[in-house]
Amino acid sequence: MIKYYGLFFVNYHAFRGLLRMGIYIVIFTIISLFALIESTNLDRRITLFAYFLLCFGLYTLSFIRWEIGTDWKNYYEYFQSVGSIPFEDDVFEWCYSLLTRVVAHFTDNYTAFLCVAGLILFLFQSFAIKRLSPYPIISLLFLWAVQFANVLFVRQWIAIAILMYAVVFIEKKKFIPFILLVILAAGFHRTSWIFVFAWWIYQLNFSRKTMILVLMASVGFSMVLTKVLELLSGGVGGIIQAKIDTYLSDEFNDDTNSDIGILAVIIRGFANKFLILLTSFFLYDKIVERYPQFRGYLNLYWFGAILYFSTISISVVFVRISYAFDVFQIILIAYFFRVIESPLIRILSFILLICYLFLRMRQQLNGPYADEFVPFKLFF
Repeated sequence: MIKYYGLFFVNYHAFRGLLRMGIYIVIFTIISLFALIESTNLDRRITLFAYFLLCFGLYTLSFIRWEIGTDWKNYYEYFQSVGSIPFEDDVFEWCYSLLTRVVAHFTDNYTAFLCVAGLILFLFQSFAIKRLSPYPIISLLFLWAVQFANVLFVRQWIAIAILMYAVVFIEKKKFIPFILLVILAAGFHRTSWIFVFAWWIYQLNFSRKTMILVLMASVGFSMVLTKVLELLSGGVGGIIQAKIDTYLSDEFNDDTNSDIGILAVIIRGFANKFLILLTSFFLYDKIVERYPQFRGYLNLYWFGAILYFSTISISVVFVRISYAFDVFQIILIAYFFRVIESPLIRILSFILLICYLFLRMRQQLNGPYADEFVPFKLFF
């Protein structure tokens, strides 16, 4: 529907959609402005102050929200009824269950639980990004665009935040603290166990050619597996997929891709992942020469892409095992700007990044779970 107002023609539905997404666009704009300032290499003490101020604002949003986010109803009902569920019969992992039970023992206020759970997430996430990224605000902007900076968190995002910080101990070569954090993360989401391999993956030193070949092999493997499962559909293949979906989803399914369709997920994942990987390979020598740790972050993201393409044919739900590695794209993107010396190219690159991230955010807000995100409701 197009309406005429004086000199302006307005697409009514598009305008209404923008209004509904207002808070997301405002936050995206605010973080973008601070990211632009950060990219000019302003005094790091100033940008870090701004970064933690933004993190605190996002943390506040995470617990004053109400009836918003994927599987809100299931998590809310679980909190209200957890006292009547025997601990040994709980479908959720022990850490999440224990945290819920402790908070529910003192109060039946779900906002209080979100406040405590959000504090755990944002402490690990904020300090992990600050420690790993050369431009924390740029990384935060990327995280907002693809995951709303985990403001609308479920238990897996708490686990991933813990795993991000575990990488700090990989860099320090301290295995005990690393494995303890992996165990803690697995207590929030069982898929975290696969991150144990990050200890060795981070230190790999493959050539770019080898990495590309292995990546393409994983895509080929996925295509072959698709055909095999098609042949077995209705029989063993269907049983395997159903069991995997049940195991990963439990009774409370917090998956965000199961209704999108496998073809759409593969195409979108292929485009986004290869864009990040090819840019990383192109700038690889220039970045690694100055920042050797970039190789480790690229290894983690590369391994996540392999997991993604290797498992997508088994189950759309199964790809969530790659999420803990996928998050390192927000670290890689920050290093791209670290080696761009020309002010003009830096500005143009930043504009392209903003456009790309805005499209990814818009994709989230207009996807099959749009009603879970907009409008943004508060508890008051």
